[in-house]
Amino acid sequence: MQDTVTGPAPGQFRELAELEALRQLKARYFYYIDTKQWDLWLGLFTVDATLAWDSAVSTGGRDGDTRSFTGLDAIKENVVRGILNPTTSVHQGHTPVLEIISDTEARGIWPMEDIVVATHLHRLIHGWGHYHETYRKVDGAWKIASSHLTRLLLQDTGL
Repeated sequence: MQDTVTGPAPGQFRELAELEALRQLKARYFYYIDTKQWDLWLGLFTVDATLAWDSAVSTGGRDGDTRSFTGLDAIKENVVRGILNPTTSVHQGHTPVLEIISDTEARGIWPMEDIVVATHLHRLIHGWGHYHETYRKVDGAWKIASSHLTRLLLQDTGL
């Protein structure tokens, strides 16, 4: 427990540092995806990572129409080259719920909002939802082991 006079207990400094490292990881995720820095973005994932997202609203028992890819090669080929590279995007993450499970494992839920402009498809997508993620520490650095974006609201309009 934090003492308002002396600050966090010694063990809490480590946990706070780990939580901040996870926040920085996700901040880089958003920045690299929006600025199309694909090698840096792919470097945020474990080699066996799974990346999934719902292309439809998945609340109230509805099917989220989930697309999923496992491994860096599949993510690079199908997600970066096949979907994201020709788009313009703006991603924002807000107030995460993060949990350190062990020295090498963590999980988190990130409320999010994104806008994706796919001019080649004549579509503008504006969505809100949550990233449900697991993290693994590899060579001393946190990496995304799995990420599943679920949607609460999705507006898909033509350009």
